[in-house]
Amino acid sequence: MWKKRRNGMELVKIKGVQKNKPAREECKNMLTMADIIEGVNAVLNPGKPKINWFAPADDAVAAVHIKDGKYDEATSNPSVVYGGKVSDNKVENLKVVAYEGTEGAIYAEGAGTDVTVDTAYISLAGDGQGIGGPASGASAKYNAKLTIKNAVIDTNGRTRYATAAEEGSVLKVYDSVICAHGIPYGDDIERPDALMSTPPPALEMDGNTRTHCTMSNSSSYFYNSKIICDGWAALSTESSEGYVYLEANDCDIVCTKSGYGAYSDPGCHDYFNDCNFDMSCMAAIVAGNSDMTFNDCTAECGSYFALTHCVNGWQEEVADITVTGGDIHTKKECVLVKSHNMMLDLCDVNISSDKGILVHTIVNDDPCATKVTKDVFGVNVVMTDMDVKGDLLHEDTTREMWVMLNSTQLTGAIQHANVAFDKGSKWVATADSDVVFVTDVEPAQIDAPAGVTITAKGAQAGEFALAGGGTLVVTA
Repeated sequence: MWKKRRNGMELVKIKGVQKNKPAREECKNMLTMADIIEGVNAVLNPGKPKINWFAPADDAVAAVHIKDGKYDEATSNPSVVYGGKVSDNKVENLKVVAYEGTEGAIYAEGAGTDVTVDTAYISLAGDGQGIGGPASGASAKYNAKLTIKNAVIDTNGRTRYATAAEEGSVLKVYDSVICAHGIPYGDDIERPDALMSTPPPALEMDGNTRTHCTMSNSSSYFYNSKIICDGWAALSTESSEGYVYLEANDCDIVCTKSGYGAYSDPGCHDYFNDCNFDMSCMAAIVAGNSDMTFNDCTAECGSYFALTHCVNGWQEEVADITVTGGDIHTKKECVLVKSHNMMLDLCDVNISSDKGILVHTIVNDDPCATKVTKDVFGVNVVMTDMDVKGDLLHEDTTREMWVMLNSTQLTGAIQHANVAFDKGSKWVATADSDVVFVTDVEPAQIDAPAGVTITAKGAQAGEFALAGGGTLVVTA
């Protein structure tokens, strides 16, 4: 319904259009480690001998080896131990200093193993190989349970992991500092050229080692700890083979020079509660069908808060990012979405971007990017109880964006999105915008300053003046 006034048409209500939203499909991506090795070699190492970057060195050995519930002195390496007491289920006041890349500190393996390390000082140097295994600072494998308390674990060297959990294991870390430095890197330093010895270029970072990795049906928990990297990653996941769980509580997660705070690979589920992210690059990378949840966290990010991408070949994969409370600040876009379906759920969070962009979607130029051949779930942005400034820019032509505002005031441009409001929400466009209204919009819910035009698809066509001086052009 429209009401006449002397200087033009007065907007009373915009009737939204009915539009079918593609359903979220079940994703059956359950790649094994062997599948991933095959796929990555095919794209990045074609025609050459196959490389398994997951496997540790054959001659890797730990200072303390607990196997099947027993301290295995015969397969341990006491030459790098400088103090401590070791039994089958407890390690106390351990001191390890090792200079060879094949020498690690604590390796727990086997379903009968449930060992607690209380107080440890671990320093490792030398280039490593693979993920986890005996050469790590502390690693659990083959259904073992490993608990670390009051430890300092510090590694130097390429592919030199501080901690890892794999093959059905559970790792818990309390009141500790774990740090991985890698080897020197930068624009004037030659990069390692082995497959997966540095981050893929699509991840927009540098470095050559990750501090921690959880993989293959394992779970890792961090409490009141500091997880630090000089490059690549602080908390990583790989190859879930079904289900991987990573959780951090009251932790400081720091990337000093380059790298991300946390990664969720397909089948991985990351949870962060009351954590502080101090990032040279992004706090999160979400890949394929996986999820991350942030509760009352703070994040200061040198690039994005989150980057999402889909490179596994399943076009129905969805990245779920849920953020409740907290403070987030980024130098670039808050969230960059590269050819990926996403459910971004923001509730009562203070989030801002120096670039003025909340969410930006683009077509991924990665050679591994998943191709889209049908209507897919798309990019979904839900904001609840927010007063937020920033643009929503949808430039991925292979899928649609859907925006839902619940008790939220959004100030910023929206480009190429389907927009829905509840009665308690308002949108003020700060630059020309192009949207489809899929719910009715009351006059008080939409505005723009002089010089700004909102072009919208609605149930009834017309051109109307907005209270702030801008213009709304509706096409039916």
